[in-house]
Amino acid sequence: MPHLPSVFGMTGVGRRRSRNEDSFSVVADMGVAVVADGMGGHPGGDVASQIAAETATATLREDLALPPQSEQSQPDRLSSAMRRSLIRAHEQIRARAELEPHLDGMGTTITAFAVDPTSDLFVLGNVGDSRAYRLRAGELARLTRDDTWVQECVDAKQLTVEQARRHPFAHLLTQCLGLEDAPKPRITEGSVQIGDVYLLCTDGLVGMVDDATLVGIVTSGLGDLHHPNGDATLRRLLDAANDAGGHDNITAVLVTIGPVRA
Repeated sequence: MPHLPSVFGMTGVGRRRSRNEDSFSVVADMGVAVVADGMGGHPGGDVASQIAAETATATLREDLALPPQSEQSQPDRLSSAMRRSLIRAHEQIRARAELEPHLDGMGTTITAFAVDPTSDLFVLGNVGDSRAYRLRAGELARLTRDDTWVQECVDAKQLTVEQARRHPFAHLLTQCLGLEDAPKPRITEGSVQIGDVYLLCTDGLVGMVDDATLVGIVTSGLGDLHHPNGDATLRRLLDAANDAGGHDNITAVLVTIGPVRA
């Protein structure tokens, strides 16, 4: 069924940090959204996240605008474009660090989302612990898996989800963009439905705001998909994270799927 994505993004420094190392980038008419969280305490975290967001967005815009290859299925085309966008972002960060040695060691997470406007397909890619969620019919589903040490412990049943959330090593990444080891992006494909809301965010949001609060804010803020009040909804999400302590930078992007107007 034809659909019309609307995309909104917002970022804030939080209450404990002096510098914002998060970045986001969107292409509204293509349903493309990218969030990136530079590694805190490392040189150039803000530079790495900006390179990642801009490079991934530009690559997705370029690849998705090309006519499809006759021998390639649409899901394969979307997945290939997503994987290429994340690897290219990694390579651009590495190239910048080679030119500017003081930035050596910079890295970032990334989560990217794109909708095919001619079908009901989406593709999602992530490296690190920035997340993507889908809100459908009032139910919130997490679509990404964190690349963190505590997530591996949860998978091995050595920690509960709540223990992992509060663990002092909760933000210890097992992979990211920009370091010597090439990342292995996780690619997820799926179908959108009219009424879906997709939330991409850094851990500065989900580390402060629980799922029930996320659902309440997004549901109440985006009741009319013909005229979604995305900016106000994002402001409420950032305010909720700040009210809970604002320990980190906070970035969120919303992609809403509405019907194409006749």
